[in-house]
Amino acid sequence: MQKKTLIDKYLPQYTFNEYHETVVNYPIENVYQIAKDVDLSKSKSIKFLFKLRRLPTKRLNLQNFINDIGFSNLEENFPHENLIGFWARVKIAKIPSYEEFINNSISPWIKVVWNFQFEEMEGNRTKVSTETRVLCVAPITKFTFGLYWSVIKPFSGLTRKKMLKIIKDESESLKIMANKAN
Repeated sequence: MQKKTLIDKYLPQYTFNEYHETVVNYPIENVYQIAKDVDLSKSKSIKFLFKLRRLPTKRLNLQNFINDIGFSNLEENFPHENLIGFWARVKIAKIPSYEEFINNSISPWIKVVWNFQFEEMEGNRTKVSTETRVLCVAPITKFTFGLYWSVIKPFSGLTRKKMLKIIKDESESLKIMANKAN
C-alpha cells in the first residue's frame, strides 16, 4: 500500500492541477535541502515571468519568495515532501493552522497547495516532482479561475520546469565538486 502524501492529506480533491518531474544524480537528503530554498533568480525566465505577473522579485530564494507573496509552509516530511499552500477569497491570506486549511471549506474561494516530492532511486539518484493543485470552493471561482488558468498554465509549467532544472543543476554540481574533493 502506497503511503499517503502530504498533498493528498491537504487537498485530495481538486479542480485544476499541474505536475512535473526530473531525476537528479544526487542523494535524496541533499536534493531535499537544495530544493527547500532553491534560488529562483538563477533563471532569467522565472524572473521575467514573475515581473510580468507583478510578483515580488527582490528575494527569489524559495523561502523568502513564499513569505513575500503570502504563501504558507504547511508541512514537511523530511526528506520526502515539502508542502506549501495558500487560500484566497479576494486576495491571498495566511493560513492560521494546517487543521484550518484541511477542515475549512467555507471561508476561502480557492485553496492551493504546491509540493516538492522526493523519491529515492537506485544509485544515489532522486526523483524530484512538483505538483500544484487548486480547489475552487465557490462555483463562480471554477469559471473565473478556469479562465485565468487557461492563460497562466503554460507559464506556470515553464516556471516549474525551470525550478526543477535549477535543483538538478545545483545538486549535480555539488556532486561533481564533492567527487573532486575526494
